[in-house]
Amino acid sequence: MSPLPDAKLKIVRALVEQAPDKAVSTLLMALSSDSGLDAGLIAVRAVVEVEARERRTRATVFAPISALCARGRTGRLAFPPKTLGRLWTALKLEAPDRCEAAHHLVAEWDAETSRPDLLDDLCRLAGRGLADGRNGEFIAAAALADEGSGAGTLSRCLELAAITRRSIARLPDWLGRVTDEKAALLRLAFKDVAKIAPDSEPLFFESLAANLAEPWRILHIIAMAMARPSDTYLASTELAGFGEDLLADIDSRLDLLKRFTRDAGADGARATAEALHVAVQEIVEFERSLNLSPEGVWGRRLIAQRRTLAAAAEAHLRAVDDAMSHALPLQTVRLGPRTLKGIPRLTAEPDPKMAERAITLLTLLQETRVSAAAGGFASARSKALEIAEARLDEYIDDTLHDLRAEAPREPERARAFLEVAAQLSAVLRDDKAAQLVRRRAAAA
Repeated sequence: MSPLPDAKLKIVRALVEQAPDKAVSTLLMALSSDSGLDAGLIAVRAVVEVEARERRTRATVFAPISALCARGRTGRLAFPPKTLGRLWTALKLEAPDRCEAAHHLVAEWDAETSRPDLLDDLCRLAGRGLADGRNGEFIAAAALADEGSGAGTLSRCLELAAITRRSIARLPDWLGRVTDEKAALLRLAFKDVAKIAPDSEPLFFESLAANLAEPWRILHIIAMAMARPSDTYLASTELAGFGEDLLADIDSRLDLLKRFTRDAGADGARATAEALHVAVQEIVEFERSLNLSPEGVWGRRLIAQRRTLAAAAEAHLRAVDDAMSHALPLQTVRLGPRTLKGIPRLTAEPDPKMAERAITLLTLLQETRVSAAAGGFASARSKALEIAEARLDEYIDDTLHDLRAEAPREPERARAFLEVAAQLSAVLRDDKAAQLVRRRAAAA
């Protein structure tokens, strides 16, 4: 096959430029072999290689703001993903030589010796270009940024790029054990940001938060930068929005917890447990990071949220036993003048809806184990778990005993209920426990 005509190659180049990063990476890997490629595919590979090189450099140059342009970002500070591409195209028109130098710097980057000064200069140039509208591509990038938090805001973020870039690299240290040296570096960065513009601190911390897997941990960074302030003081500063957003997020997660019902299904239980887990972590982050007062602006609200969380979790956990009693129903028989005992009721087939409800609540019971201690409902969870295990074990033993009797009451129904018990065992314990129940049922 001959090389692709220029018109077709232009189409390929346009398609590759529009493809997501993962698609470009996958395509480059597929075309990486030197053997077995005809002239046309070699030409396509060259196009993909150029695009991959462009994206690596662009991502490195704009690392301080790239998380703010991530697809699906929902934070207070966000810009369309295509903004980065427009900015890079504008920079190549404005300073082609420096962009080419950035390609070489990124390709030969050495963590020990390479300095990001050129990358920071390009960010500052991009910020000024956005503000001035120096060429058509900057104007187009500004229009894209205005679909998000605004071109002016993005321009200011780019002015902070040098400080943000170094701070992002230090995030793992700042999130670990606090030392005087770590705190000093953060406070120095905080002061440098304030020197650039008095109202830039929120933009700086938003840029850092966008790079955190657990965004609520930005409160720890802010508190370290401000030497662990009180909640009342922080709530009076321009950084109050971070605390207010976290409190609002806790409220939304608590609302989900309160609206949870036994009809939510196992997936709903897992989603609710995850919401509860994050809410607990956010509350703990407040308590660890700030000097809270029970009468403080946020302290009073946090106390109420913690109480609401524990009460809602305990109410759902108390419902576990009731749900199991409907999935594995019992009937009371008299064993003596003063002795009553509950034995499996086999007068009807198992109710799939009741079984699903029990599975849902048992799923919530299991999924909340990581949150129970910090969430203040560990005792309620332990009690619910103990009751559930005892009920399940007794039901399985009594049903098997009935099956092994000379005249079992309803053997087929008994086995059907043992299958329900096996499903509950899988949730409450594990798949091996469920298989053991099934094997015992088959052998009875």
